[in-house]
Amino acid sequence: MDNQQAVFIDFENIALWADREYYDFELTPLMEYIQSRGPAVVKRAYGDWGRFLRYRDELMELSIDLIQIYSGRAGKNRADIRMAIDAFEVVMTRQQIKNFVIVSGDSDFTPLVAKLREYGGYTLGIGPRGITHDLLVRSCDEFVYLETILGESPEEHPQASSQREQARAVLQKALQAHGQRGELPVLAAKLKQTMLLMDPAFNEANFGYPQFKNWLEENLDLIKLFLKELQLYVAPIDYSVPGSLGLIPLDVSDEEHDKEEKGPPLEVQYRQLFARLRMTSSDFATRRDVLRDIYRELCGADKKLNTNELLDLLGDRYAAQNMARNKPSLRNILQIAFRQKAFDYGGKNASLYVPFHLVDGIESEADFVRRAESDFVYVLIRNGLEVDLATLAGALLNDRSQVDYMQSLVDDLHKRGMIIRRNKHFGLPGRDAIPFRSEAALKPVWRDIEAVKLPDGMTQGAAAARSLAHNAMLQRSQDFVASASNYLLACRLLADAFERGEIGASLQDLRWYIASYASANAGKLSQVYRDYRAARPYYLAFFSLVQEDDALWSRMRGLINPMLSYYWANAGRELNINTSAWNMGAASPAEIAVAVATYPNAELHERWETLTRDLAQVNPDLLRRIVDQIALERGESPEYAPLVEQIRQFIEEID
Repeated sequence: MDNQQAVFIDFENIALWADREYYDFELTPLMEYIQSRGPAVVKRAYGDWGRFLRYRDELMELSIDLIQIYSGRAGKNRADIRMAIDAFEVVMTRQQIKNFVIVSGDSDFTPLVAKLREYGGYTLGIGPRGITHDLLVRSCDEFVYLETILGESPEEHPQASSQREQARAVLQKALQAHGQRGELPVLAAKLKQTMLLMDPAFNEANFGYPQFKNWLEENLDLIKLFLKELQLYVAPIDYSVPGSLGLIPLDVSDEEHDKEEKGPPLEVQYRQLFARLRMTSSDFATRRDVLRDIYRELCGADKKLNTNELLDLLGDRYAAQNMARNKPSLRNILQIAFRQKAFDYGGKNASLYVPFHLVDGIESEADFVRRAESDFVYVLIRNGLEVDLATLAGALLNDRSQVDYMQSLVDDLHKRGMIIRRNKHFGLPGRDAIPFRSEAALKPVWRDIEAVKLPDGMTQGAAAARSLAHNAMLQRSQDFVASASNYLLACRLLADAFERGEIGASLQDLRWYIASYASANAGKLSQVYRDYRAARPYYLAFFSLVQEDDALWSRMRGLINPMLSYYWANAGRELNINTSAWNMGAASPAEIAVAVATYPNAELHERWETLTRDLAQVNPDLLRRIVDQIALERGESPEYAPLVEQIRQFIEEID
């Protein structure tokens, strides 16, 4: 087979990025993407596995060879030489392998990539958008950003706008090159090959388009599209096509443009949301089998099991039966039942180590499965998506005819008081059509939204809100004041549109705009006006929305790290403490938290305690991750044990 691949993962580089920036890292989507391009016959990951234990089981279940690289100190990447030697050995000794995948953002691999290409290897680079050096990108035959593979929304990344303009420039240069060779109109597939030669980082998926054709259709101000014998051809906008070529202009109707403006099809939105929340990490048949096994174990066990015991029991059983069901996927399936309150912990706070049993009212396997799968409906409503039963049946069961079962999930949520219906929309219980309007942490934001005065003659509606939000996103890195103003207007327009029942106005987008406004306004107040105390409620509003089990988590991922760092560091600035030694540009939020908490100033430590308790109130899971980061970066040093214990106490106070 000529599409065999050798995959080399600089895990030190990727995992350190994930722990500092992404906060979690799913390996399965990465390997699924790689495998979709051809069989991966060599798969190796390089790292100090004593430091990355939590990834080890998943890597081994994906049949990836773990190459131990001992690190002299935390954060020091020493995989480069070993990985380069192994890759070069493969290219020299296994002539059948022509495709090489280098997963890293480190420019030190640039010479390796160049040598692999010299020996006839096709190189695919994969790395994080924010840390990958341009030298590595341009050395590869093709480069795909890791965030794209993991499903991150491309429009939220601060580099996306400049990269989009760069891609348009490459499109024009590629067409010019084909024009100089007399090859216009050019076959779309050939045009893309030329663009990849000019810019290996070009990939329409990086901009949120499923196919090259979709991306071309969004650039009709630069090009013309034609069809001939069911193949797509491209020419510059000013090109006159001779009639003898038999090319038919492609008509992109207004209806299709309107469809694109409203976003992807509803089923695609469902699948994207479920994937971001890891609710569909297993296929339909596996999910049903595991849910039934959970029910049987909880009904038939001689003693109550805790979560760890149950997952270990199921994992051992599936391993003995040679079933590829890893512990993370089992935990994800268990979580959908947990979120729907299917378990009784005997009055104790739920945790991995507290035994539990089924709640009253669940009398059969079917009852338990229905209770768990109702969580799919619940997250759609919580995220403001329209609920179409046939579409949901297609996304959840691969069978659009199962409308009656989908209705039973809705009925179950109604019966338990989890959802209500308001006019055309489902919603969460509360006094308002917008259920999160009454959340305590969001009150400062809603006061701003309700107080804003719309300019005379301003266009109303969801489309106008999207345009303002897009402008605000482009402004955020340069002008917090303008960005916050536009986001605030977008929030007001979309809230009004939703309350009017306008099609295309969703709670999901409103929550996104509110979180974006909170982040921009926090930046305006703290970085521009130096009013750190006034900024604090907006940081907390952001953290209250961006929860780990929410779709906003991946969409806003790039902001979590700086927001956390500034949230704590601003306490020092408020007291006129010189924070330059805290290395704000490179330090992780955990390092900033440690620096503030251990600074020799009693008043600062008191403020740190207040800030951390407030954060625990709105997002305790985020603090749990900070504890994990401190352990990773400080190596469980006894010096920091009291600090870790103090943070855990703050979390336990909430639990």
